[in-house]
Amino acid sequence: MQTLNLVACAIVFVGAFWALYTRKVETRTGGTAVLALIAMMALGNMASPHSCHSTPEVGMNVAEAIAVLWAFWQIELRHILRRESA
Repeated sequence: MQTLNLVACAIVFVGAFWALYTRKVETRTGGTAVLALIAMMALGNMASPHSCHSTPEVGMNVAEAIAVLWAFWQIELRHILRRESA
């Protein structure tokens, strides 16, 4: 379960920084602060892998990671694949 939590937090951390630095996500109305908080939450969870993470917390982290992967697919990968096939 700890490995799953670590991988999920890593995906959330990388996804938050991807959204911040590529500016693919609108960040004018406080979005930057929210994305920075999400990244710090993920980093904090990765820094303490042996602390007691409850099953619902791990489930929430996995759900966030799935949402990050879906957003990356919708915003970035679909456009790359369309360009290559054209």
